Amino acid sequence: MSTATVVLEDHLTLDTLESALSVVPRSCSALVVDCRAMSGYDSDARARFVEWNAERRDIIRRVAVVTENMLWHMIIAAMALASRQDMKAFNTVDDARAWADA
Repeated sequence: MSTATVVLEDHLTLDTLESALSVVPRSCSALVVDCRAMSGYDSDARARFVEWNAERRDIIRRVAVVTENMLWHMIIAAMALASRQDMKAFNTVDDARAWADA
């Protein structure tokens, strides 16, 4: 299994999200998204992330999102339902990677 990692920083816009996701290899089967340095996001970036995951859920079997923001944990759970992707929030990269690689 191949796990890719994406790091998102500062305020996430649609352009910065598209740029970050463009480097995710088509061959990866799991993804860790490190959002610990994010300060916020635009709604169109969130919508695109849901859409992107829905498009790739047959290829990427798990998406682990790292954030200590508990409100974002709930938002990630909602995005998982909307995209029908196996997506879960974690407080640490180690926990996220262990789950993604399982």
